[in-house]
Amino acid sequence: MWLYCHFPQLLLDSLLRAQPEFEKQAVALYQVQNGQSLIEQSNQVAQQAGVSQGIASVMAIALCEDLKLKEYSVAKEERLLCGVADHLYQWAAKLVLEPPQGLYIELDTLEKLYGGLSSTVKTLHLAVKQLNVRSQLAVANNALAAKVLAEADAPLTMNDEKTCHQLKSLSIKSSGLPDKVVRDSLSAGIFSIGDLLDIPGSDIGRQLGKEALFYIQELKGELKTQRVSDFYQPSERFFQHVDLVSEVSNWQGLRFPMKRLLNELESFLYQRQKVVQHIKFQLYQRDKSCSEIRVATASPSWRAQSFWSLLQLKMEQAPLSAPVLEVSLQASDFSSLSVKTSHFFHDAKDTQGLFPLIGKLQVKLGENAVYTPAVSDDPRPGINEYKQPPCRFGGFSVKPVKRPLWLNHPERVNLDEWSLSNGPERKCCGWWDSQPIERDYWIATDSKHRKGWLFYESGQWYLQGWFS
Repeated sequence: MWLYCHFPQLLLDSLLRAQPEFEKQAVALYQVQNGQSLIEQSNQVAQQAGVSQGIASVMAIALCEDLKLKEYSVAKEERLLCGVADHLYQWAAKLVLEPPQGLYIELDTLEKLYGGLSSTVKTLHLAVKQLNVRSQLAVANNALAAKVLAEADAPLTMNDEKTCHQLKSLSIKSSGLPDKVVRDSLSAGIFSIGDLLDIPGSDIGRQLGKEALFYIQELKGELKTQRVSDFYQPSERFFQHVDLVSEVSNWQGLRFPMKRLLNELESFLYQRQKVVQHIKFQLYQRDKSCSEIRVATASPSWRAQSFWSLLQLKMEQAPLSAPVLEVSLQASDFSSLSVKTSHFFHDAKDTQGLFPLIGKLQVKLGENAVYTPAVSDDPRPGINEYKQPPCRFGGFSVKPVKRPLWLNHPERVNLDEWSLSNGPERKCCGWWDSQPIERDYWIATDSKHRKGWLFYESGQWYLQGWFS
């Protein structure tokens, strides 16, 4: 048993989802065929004005002066179909794509999971509705019959007798056969699929050719084909692309499509239980240039809101250099989602609350400007300090001794103005990298009761830093 999902205007629906303000305006997609521009898809407003599939673009503009036209792309619609398959993969694993507007779902293995055929179809139907695109669904015993019924927009039924009756009553023009076979069928008085099914196979092969014969055998389930052999495998790399109905020259107009892309990324990551730290937007502009916006969170995340708050800060920093026609979002280098747990004996350090602040600071100041200071096991002051990623705390191999918060370049001081308190701490090291030191360090207090870190070297006292 197969369910076929047909999306007759997937690309147009995607355009209108990205810019909902155009839903009340006439919008259509055109395609150039044999040197002639023909309408491929049109929304309801355009259809009410008489703009339908197959008419010339010139005629469409004459019927609707305010019609907004955009070129149709098969490749873009196929990419959107993969996004649909990614969404439905959460409910059904055996999917077969039928580019650019349809896909098959094998139902037999799902009936036990969802409690029967009716419950399975209802669950999948609700999943398709979540996509907010126009869809036509059909169920049949074989894949081709389900495809033909769905493309003809026949009422959804799971009764075999009704399905057979619907199939036979369809016009031969809805069969999906090549135009030449359809013309030959009409010339021979074959007006419906039922008429074609009533003719013996030998006569069909002789009158209409092998293609029509194979079609009938497959429609009856007598012929196994490669139509549904390659099951869909979701990509491990995220890439989504959104065309805009009309060019956008300010960030305000891009907020909705960019937020929609982030929501799709969130669904992608949640489905795979993955997180990501770096994402990249690409803005395809009218002057043929392509601007990149890279967003990085302080900690890997799967939430759209985590990236959205940082993206808004990016938007505030610079205006658009040229109007935008298309937007894409891509992400890779995923890591597994881990659940934060407490230590067995004591609570682990909770730094999650710092990550949103760190992310905002990185956007404002730059990623390299925000870090956690740390020291290595090298005993030489000024050499053992290094920077590490924010909120990453390294441990010491030995218990650290007291050190000042601020270190500065050593400056010569008069010991008469200081009172030594703790010391000496002798350092005689650095021979391994040609930067040797031989010093005695002391903690001392000056006449203003400030605590400093002094060292004695080559007969002279120096100030190395101040304690807070």
